[in-house]
Amino acid sequence: MTYYTQQATREVGMGNILFFATEQHPKKKENRVGTLTIQVYKHKENAESPTKMLLKCCNVAPILTGTISREYSIVSCHQDALRRHINMYLCRQYGNPSAGGCSAVVPALSDSLYVLAVEIAPGEVGSTEQLSPWESGTATSDGGGGGSARGSGMVNSTSNRTSNSMVHIKFCRVEDVPMIMQACRVFFRQVSSSGGGQMKVEFPRGQMPMWWKLANEDVFDFKKTRETFSNVEVVEQFRERSGCHFSTCFSFDDSDVLVSSRLRTHDGTGWIPVVYVDLSKLMMGEMREIKRRRMVALEQELCSDRTG
Repeated sequence: MTYYTQQATREVGMGNILFFATEQHPKKKENRVGTLTIQVYKHKENAESPTKMLLKCCNVAPILTGTISREYSIVSCHQDALRRHINMYLCRQYGNPSAGGCSAVVPALSDSLYVLAVEIAPGEVGSTEQLSPWESGTATSDGGGGGSARGSGMVNSTSNRTSNSMVHIKFCRVEDVPMIMQACRVFFRQVSSSGGGQMKVEFPRGQMPMWWKLANEDVFDFKKTRETFSNVEVVEQFRERSGCHFSTCFSFDDSDVLVSSRLRTHDGTGWIPVVYVDLSKLMMGEMREIKRRRMVALEQELCSDRTG
């Protein structure tokens, strides 16, 4: 069997085992999308030594969370309209940057999929941090990307009587987040002016991991709301949602590989294999668990061949 283990920090540097960045889509070359890269060793039976590789995961779908200053029963009906508005808003900004003051450093997406899904959920009084509906298992629609292993969420049936609601937005790339937040503010201002009562939406700033704060001599930020979304935040969010840690191994079926390629090494002296796979197809677990899953899959395949 084949499985993959993470390279060591001493080999690739602090924070570089997993990293998120906006890159060219492996198939739709005209699009630049958020991609999670994992620097791994490929272990294969009968191989003398493991091979260094890059696993590039597509459809990561990070989640931006905000607080709406109105009850869930009032704002829940705007969920679908909000997603359409955000995508149309960003499409217009990229189409006419001078009119909207668009300062993004990345090109427009040809298919306008800046936001993959929007869910509005009941909020807890005074809460700004809450599991998204996708993480708590209460989502009503499928926006794709990244299931969770964090258990049940904080949402309950009595929360719709509280004074606020939560909005959770699955997005594609971090460079679009400032415009996504602005689109949300515009949307709720329009709803308020059309007779829905004053509505405000705020997005709490993200929490950076301690290793990043130490490495960057981070100065405490007194602002309660965010202005941007960091690539580092996406990685930390992925770790929390998936339960991935240093000893986690990876596996996937060969049929799920989107593209196989190679990149030149940083020192320019050689090449390193690269495999693109949808994040939802990536199996994660301890080595013995990965082996057990592969054996079960193989047994099922053999049984299917016999009965077929």
